Amino acid sequence: MCSYNKTLAIVTGANQGLGFATAKRLASENGYHVIMAGRREEAIRVAAEQLQKEGLDVEALVLDLGSDESIDAAVEQVQRKFGHLDVLVNNAGIAHVKPTPESPRLLYEKILDTNVVGTMSVTEKFLPLLSKSQQVKRVVFVSSGAGSIGLWTTPGSATRKFKAPAYAVSKTAVNALCIQYAVAYDEDESWKFNCCCPGYCATNLNGYSGLSSPESGADIICRLATLGPDGPTATFVNAEGPIPW
Repeated sequence: MCSYNKTLAIVTGANQGLGFATAKRLASENGYHVIMAGRREEAIRVAAEQLQKEGLDVEALVLDLGSDESIDAAVEQVQRKFGHLDVLVNNAGIAHVKPTPESPRLLYEKILDTNVVGTMSVTEKFLPLLSKSQQVKRVVFVSSGAGSIGLWTTPGSATRKFKAPAYAVSKTAVNALCIQYAVAYDEDESWKFNCCCPGYCATNLNGYSGLSSPESGADIICRLATLGPDGPTATFVNAEGPIPW
């Protein structure tokens, strides 16, 4: 086990898009050692090497949300090398299934399994390492305004035009998952569990149709990933402020 003085953060889905932008920001502007986690070994290795060539303190980690064996192996690797974790950014997720299943049941099962069950499994299995942190323990759930029941029930809200219901439901569940953890740890102010919407960013998730850049979307993610002892917990926010649950 190595001795490491820097804040240690894991960002899932870090080989591209929001995850890559978040890893780069945390490593370059905040001086974190960032473990860039991704499902495909070659993709995450290439992404990490790109930032390493820029002089940033990052490394690659294979982690597949759909495999408990993969998650367990990732946890063991971090445990063996560092013995703790300070920050977990739950960014990885999917919006569509290709090819699209004919059955709505299969579509929902796939998206919910990845975005909700996979995210839960990653969080649950890294909690023991987070508990060993000597810093504020920060867990960030990258959600979406599409998961806001408050926006869905507001007449005239732009959210009501959203056309990916399985994805929206999965993000509502991610928000609920975050709150469950926040409540479970609400007596210990050293834990911070928060959700954020990075906005409609141009990433592979939406076929690069988004209106904002991943770099701008990473702003709110990094803000939550760098909270201090007085920072909030159990919040759902975007760049402008709180989002109704």
